[in-house]
Amino acid sequence: MPIDLRSHIPSKFLNHLYQIVSALKGAGYECYLVGGSVRDLVMGKTPKEYDLTTNAEPKHVKRLFRTVIDTGIEHGTVTVVLDKINYEVTTYRIDKDYTDGRRPDHVEFGTTLSEDLKRRDFTMNALAYDLSTNLLVDEHFGQRDIKERTIRTIGNPIQRFSEDGLRPIRALRFASTLDFVIEPETKNAIQKTKHITKKISLERFQDEILKSFLGPYPSRMIQLLADENIFQIFIPFLQTPLFVKNHILDKLDKTSKDLIGLQLALSFFAILNNTTTLKDLETILRTLKFSGQNIKDCLLFFEFITKWENTESTTKDDEFILKKEYLAPVKRHFQSRFPITPEFILKLKPIFGETVNRFVQIWEEVPPLLLTDMKLNGNHLAENFPDLAKTNYGMVLNQLLDLVQHSPKENEYSRLLQHSAQFISNLIK
Repeated sequence: MPIDLRSHIPSKFLNHLYQIVSALKGAGYECYLVGGSVRDLVMGKTPKEYDLTTNAEPKHVKRLFRTVIDTGIEHGTVTVVLDKINYEVTTYRIDKDYTDGRRPDHVEFGTTLSEDLKRRDFTMNALAYDLSTNLLVDEHFGQRDIKERTIRTIGNPIQRFSEDGLRPIRALRFASTLDFVIEPETKNAIQKTKHITKKISLERFQDEILKSFLGPYPSRMIQLLADENIFQIFIPFLQTPLFVKNHILDKLDKTSKDLIGLQLALSFFAILNNTTTLKDLETILRTLKFSGQNIKDCLLFFEFITKWENTESTTKDDEFILKKEYLAPVKRHFQSRFPITPEFILKLKPIFGETVNRFVQIWEEVPPLLLTDMKLNGNHLAENFPDLAKTNYGMVLNQLLDLVQHSPKENEYSRLLQHSAQFISNLIK
């Protein structure tokens, strides 16, 4: 007796899916759950989203539901919204001609489920499931390939990759997120269709990288992109081949999923040579269309990794260095976005190893780390030292900051005033 795949679908989603299927079937149409959601169900996973396919054209789907969004109506896709949850419903179609290496020039509706499944990318994604009967449609041995953890295109891989240049990148991403192996013929086609992959937008490429970061083995995605020389398609000035620093890349799999900047920093530090500057990295990240915030975060963490990797082990115990070079920049960079907690600091373990525990100890002592943490500021200098040129304020305040980072007990107004007098006296000698 076949396994009831519906048991892996949470009741809220299952009720919505039954509503959609019942409405379409009640109107005389076919309707199947399709693609990645079915693959996940076969693997015993709970899908994150659910896509459906039907022989009803978009105009017919729109008549059956109250809230429907035209998300890709020219390709037969509309989004049915139930209780603020989106479900993509796509009409059976045959894709005709691909001249841009990404989208079919036109599509043909009114076809069959079998024809629709043939146009899909990989066998594991060409599964359809009838929720009302528990029937699994598998015409391309997708279940076999899932069982064997294999990524294989439907039909000729060069033809499939030539239709859509994103498919080779998706193959690498699936190999990473699912821990699957790309079968040899499919893998060889990645190299033979690079001229098509070059046509995809930079946004789509970086989106695949970010999707891989959500999986358990993002390091594998970066390794595969390096092995296949894919980065150089979009960043031509990168060296070929890229020499991967495995001891850095291995840390990527242990990095918190909510620190995208750290994931990016580890990824690029692992593949770029040691002469890469922050300016070079910024150019790469901007070229690949990463968001401004992710770029800023990545540059901070990349600088940390560079410093830490080149710091002598004896210096790594220096509390002043830990404060000035790392904790202070972390506070400055992140404090306006969210509270910095010991839990956050512990997420930096991929960079600092067990030293994060020392960072936490220091942080919990609430030491002065920034100019704003000091009990004396520029206004106080103006009040007490009216003859001091304003151009010297920064120098005096930074000397005071070094002092209180060394000795937090000195962070008292009267003491800082005394130290200021001494610093200013030395200035005018």
